[in-house]
Amino acid sequence: MAFTGSGAAFASSTNSVAAAEWALSTLNSTEIRTLGAHGAGVIVAVVDTGVDPSQPDLTGRLVDGVNFTNPNDPTTDYSDPDPESHGTSVATIIAAYPHTASDGSQYGMIGLADKAEIMPIEAYNAAIRDTQSEALGIEYAVNHGAQVINISLGDSTEVPAVTSAINMALSHGVVVAVAAGNNADTGNAASFYANIPGVLDVAGIDSNGQKYSFGHYGSDVNIAAPANSIEVGVADGKYSTNSGTSFATPWVSGEAALLIAAHPTWTSGQIVATIIDNTQQVANGTTKAGQRYNDDFGYGVIDPVAALQASEPSSAANPLGGPAITSNPAENVKNSSSASASSGSTPTTTATASKSSSTMPLIIGIVIAVVVVVGLLIFLLSRGNRNRGGKGGPGGGGGGGGNGYYPPQAPPPGAGQYGQQAPGRYGQPQPPQYQPQQPNPYPQQQPQQPQPGYPPQGQQGPGGYGQQNPYSGR
Repeated sequence: MAFTGSGAAFASSTNSVAAAEWALSTLNSTEIRTLGAHGAGVIVAVVDTGVDPSQPDLTGRLVDGVNFTNPNDPTTDYSDPDPESHGTSVATIIAAYPHTASDGSQYGMIGLADKAEIMPIEAYNAAIRDTQSEALGIEYAVNHGAQVINISLGDSTEVPAVTSAINMALSHGVVVAVAAGNNADTGNAASFYANIPGVLDVAGIDSNGQKYSFGHYGSDVNIAAPANSIEVGVADGKYSTNSGTSFATPWVSGEAALLIAAHPTWTSGQIVATIIDNTQQVANGTTKAGQRYNDDFGYGVIDPVAALQASEPSSAANPLGGPAITSNPAENVKNSSSASASSGSTPTTTATASKSSSTMPLIIGIVIAVVVVVGLLIFLLSRGNRNRGGKGGPGGGGGGGGNGYYPPQAPPPGAGQYGQQAPGRYGQPQPPQYQPQQPNPYPQQQPQQPQPGYPPQGQQGPGGYGQQNPYSGR
């Protein structure tokens, strides 16, 4: 059964790139703009392969980002080296805006939240894989004012540091959207991200409103969005199409940005509740708000128009569970001194920011040591003067500080070896570890246990990140 949301369809134009974005019609982009919704000023962190700053449809949309692919040496070079431009593609779905072509016309991608800001976090590189990178990227995003975090990556083997970082984000009032995966025909195991209470686990639909054929399904799925043959912006100002739940997730992140901009005082729990309570299935009466529709779509297919017209939820809590919320997304921006509407400045990592404070105890210790040594020398001199008339010896030197970056850490049990390249984004499944969950008035789905045979296989299926088609810029 195909579904149609509320509002008017997107009107195509001479902009052939935007005209190819069938998802804009499904999500009723024209009506969204009629409501004055653009997601202006909302910061969405894309924890991915980086973002190409030269993509013209992202001009003026990037805030300071970071590259954590080598966690011991983070840099500001987040320029997506991925051959499929995976991170850049995700970013354009969220916040692209057409650029002025040589003939003076407007040409290029239109993102769902076309005035939102993208924080590029390069945390995955097939050539350099470190399991700390994603956790550090998520922490950086929270500490630098991100209000939404998009994670279009997947892994069946839990990385406890990533689980901890996501829980940190949720407790700081950040909306977190993750990709459900593309393994329906190869075991259909759930990604460990999906089993973290409070996240929006995003499945996919095709242009006919049907389940995306390769998309993961199950009780962990919360919401669905367009995933098949999605128009994307890639490196060097080119465009392509790609498929997978990787490209369904940014539509949900874009909707979250629209809602946060429209309701800056709402908690992240209220944003999440509004997304899952106002789906296309609720709009057409096939299900009710707060009720799951099925394991393919979760609560249903997103309907940004209905969500933007919804009233404020009565509960501030996240209906999907998770840690207690200690701040709302707008407060993260007010509390951040590092978010700026530019790209390329030196990142301030958590370890770097804490370096000055961590050296204070060392300085105090050195001062005490010097006082003790001087006192000892005076005592020895006085004895020497009385007994032999000789001179005292020299004092000792102090120790050095650290390098200000995140040092390597020993892996927790079951997390794999840090610093080694993984065979793919979907590793061997292990049972997830759960964090404490808040009481939930909504029907809570049961986490799906991972199964063997998770890695997607075959030429016709999605690639390592969840894409169906190989990169082919044009």
